[in-house]
Amino acid sequence: MNGNDDEITHRVRTIMVDVLDLRLKPDEIDDSASLYSPAIQLDSLNLLQLLLAVEEEFGGHIEDEDVMEADLENVGDLIGLIRQHAQTHEVEGAA
Repeated sequence: MNGNDDEITHRVRTIMVDVLDLRLKPDEIDDSASLYSPAIQLDSLNLLQLLLAVEEEFGGHIEDEDVMEADLENVGDLIGLIRQHAQTHEVEGAA
């Protein structure tokens, strides 16, 4: 993982703590943690709020189809989706 990946991971975890009102620090969230665990308790409304916050943070729009295809089960899946979105948006912005 390079520095940019580390930055994205930290930013996503920070957004999760803020939006989901988690009683965790960003560095306490493990990539293997289930998004539906008692500690995170993601539901459809929280997912929408989280995605809106991510879009605001990184710019652009994450397509519904991309979210559905990502099969989000754990924190690592979510970070992967957002990392892909951030890289795609970065490339589009450079074009």
